[in-house]
Amino acid sequence: MEAKLIGSLRYAKYRYPKNHPLKIPRVSLLMRFLKVMNLIEPEEVIESRKATDEELLLFHTEDYIKTLKLAEACQCVPNGAREKYNIGSYENPVSYAMFTGSSLATGSTIQAIEEFLKGNKVFNPAGGMHHAYRNRANGFCYINDPAVGIEYLRKKKGFKRILYIDIDAHHCDGVQDAFYDTDEVFVLSLHQSPEYTFPFKRGFLEEIGEGRGRGYNLNIPLPKGLNDNEFLFALEKSLEIVKEVFKPEIYLLQLGTDPLLEDYLSKFNLSNVAFLRAFNMVRETFGEGVHLGGGGYHPYALARAWTLIWCELSGRKAPEKLTEETKELLLSIDFEEFDDEMDRSYMFESLRDPYRGGEIRKEVRETLQKARALILST
Repeated sequence: MEAKLIGSLRYAKYRYPKNHPLKIPRVSLLMRFLKVMNLIEPEEVIESRKATDEELLLFHTEDYIKTLKLAEACQCVPNGAREKYNIGSYENPVSYAMFTGSSLATGSTIQAIEEFLKGNKVFNPAGGMHHAYRNRANGFCYINDPAVGIEYLRKKKGFKRILYIDIDAHHCDGVQDAFYDTDEVFVLSLHQSPEYTFPFKRGFLEEIGEGRGRGYNLNIPLPKGLNDNEFLFALEKSLEIVKEVFKPEIYLLQLGTDPLLEDYLSKFNLSNVAFLRAFNMVRETFGEGVHLGGGGYHPYALARAWTLIWCELSGRKAPEKLTEETKELLLSIDFEEFDDEMDRSYMFESLRDPYRGGEIRKEVRETLQKARALILST
């Protein structure tokens, strides 16, 4: 199996507006980071393509896609679109990310699936935009590429048992909603509890699916201050539950980096070492799969974490130190820390974080016990 990264430097042109959390470079930064660290070869990169309308309509409604195109073309909010489709707000602003960038990310997820089915190991860092609904933007997401990818597998490739795993700090409400009543897709999400963060109305433990999908949705809402030991414990136990009740033909893994300590849009305290261990834990349990990006709002943390993922996927030994050229690359980014008093100098020196362990709290253990009981009782 060859490792393939589906990406493009073109993403740098399709950024969110100033003052938006996603205004930072992400995919283009990762690709430049890997290049200056000599961790990727040209033949390992597959240039991203836009999704076709046919592919987008596997999940999204035609009127919604037409409205995204129109809003992007005029750089305005069409009459009634804010209320009907939730676009044109601070959360989901009008920009060239809303259709062109999102379509590029979605086409890349289809490419990743196609490459995986050819026998390659794949990573689409632009993917994992898991909040969008069929006909509504949500949580910085306009097109739900995981949902489009899953529908592509079901409707075009004939897959009947698809596992979706999400370790982003925020619950995958758009994906959950899409497959909540089917037994062909099992959705597993580990995330911050919606009691204290977005999406607030989805992601609770008791949401286990309905109809034919009852028992095929597993949420693991977790408390603030989550440490590495707690996260890996929760993932290990939840994977055990899934393995007992579902035998996937294929899986998609969303690798949002916002659970990392440095990310200012989450309350978790994870290291990229635990993040890498989580990636390998999934692969050890279910083999290779289709790997997507996701949330991540601290560019230095994101580039370091996804570099570790790429090194593992491509069979490289990850270097311990960053080169001077890499430091210069990071410092060239238009990004300011929210906490000026926090010492982040280690991010310019080493690729790996120190392990951030700690006690596994009673509430974390109890959440996994309840989750097991809920799923196995259906």
